[in-house]
Amino acid sequence: MLAIIVGIAHSGIRLATPYLYAAIGETFAQRSGVLNLGVEGIMLMGAFSGFYVAFITGNLILGLLAAGLVGAVMGLIMAFISVTLNAEQGISGIGLYLLGLGASSLLFKTLLGTVEGVDGFSELQFCLASIGIDSDFCLSQIPIFGEIFLSHSVMVYGAFALVPLAWW
Repeated sequence: MLAIIVGIAHSGIRLATPYLYAAIGETFAQRSGVLNLGVEGIMLMGAFSGFYVAFITGNLILGLLAAGLVGAVMGLIMAFISVTLNAEQGISGIGLYLLGLGASSLLFKTLLGTVEGVDGFSELQFCLASIGIDSDFCLSQIPIFGEIFLSHSVMVYGAFALVPLAWW
């Protein structure tokens, strides 16, 4: 029973990460005066482009940069439509969401079809050997706490590190 609870907590933290990045980005959009209801469409296009670039090149960092670039371009499109063209932000945000939803699905099915066996970022291992101590002990081996909080990828820790920086 405890293993199930630990697994759910670990998965919850891992699966919350993309939404946390989107929420931080939307916070900055809101502070600039733009109501961006197209965040989910931006996430979908960023996710597709990041995956596609990483899949084609075999480089996760290039995929991450591509995802950020596509997300930034779509955010600029939303800002241009809302601020420069004075379009209704709610309507244009929903349009951007539908564009991202349709385009990412179409591009994925057209360019890739189905994909199996793709590896992502590896989990960070906070081990004593990495700081020069002769031991095989890793912090992720600590029961419950280590399994939940100390065995994620750098992307998870990066998202949670950005929260206080974006709070100001």
